[in-house]
This record gives sequence, C-alpha cells and structure tokens, in this order.
Amino acid sequence: MIGEPVVPAPFEDQSSCSLLFYDRPRDRIGWHYDYNFYNGRHFTVLLPLVNRHLHEDRLSSAQLVIRQDGRKAMVPASPNTLIVFEGAKVFHKVTRLEKNELHVMPSMTFCTRLRASLFKGAIRQFKDIAYFGPRALWS
Repeated sequence: MIGEPVVPAPFEDQSSCSLLFYDRPRDRIGWHYDYNFYNGRHFTVLLPLVNRHLHEDRLSSAQLVIRQDGRKAMVPASPNTLIVFEGAKVFHKVTRLEKNELHVMPSMTFCTRLRASLFKGAIRQFKDIAYFGPRALWS
C-alpha cells in the first residue's frame, strides 16, 4: 500500500495497539501529531468498528479531521473502513461526541524499521508513563 514493507510496532510500545472507546458526550482527541519513536516511517491504522448514534440511524458526530496545506478535511469513519496515514506528518483530531453516541475503534501502529535510538526509546518510555501511569514501566 505504501511501497515498502511494514511491521507492527513492538508489544512493549503502549501505542502499538489501543482500543479507543468514546461513549460520553464531549469525548474527543484534540489536534496532534503521532510522534514517531522509530528510525523508519511510522503509520497509524484505524479501524472504526462502531460509530453511530444510539437512537437514530446515522453516524455519530465523532469524525477524523486532518489539516494539510492550511485546509481541514473530514475523513470518512464509517464502520469497517480501514484508515491508514502517516500520523507523524498529518496533523489530526477526532471531533467531540454528542449525547447518545458511541465510537469504538482500534488504533494500531506499524513501522518500516523497528529500530529506535536510545534517545527516542527514552522519550517513548516517558510518554507511556505520562499517559498510562507508572504501570507502563512494567508492561
């Protein structure tokens, strides 16, 4: 798909596979880049499983938005749609959820090279501790 082989991020990387579960009004993720802790290219893969209003036959208000070349674009996040992007190069967010909505999707990380410098490895460890707490030291 990208012109070179990729492999899943290692298990000890807390971001290698996460289940994103939005179920409360105002759940969202603000604008960010996905930091690349590896020496090669780094890809974020999303697979929306559930993205719906609970009482109406429509998608939830949660949408993936990217900003490129000074413009915003909505990325369709219908269930079972595979979304692949280079998160370290694409500024992105997920808009907030409204009342009675549910948005569930795994987020996975794939790399072209699993090697990381000691410095990048230390940054990843500090990020994991800040996000997941001290338990990240033992997982």
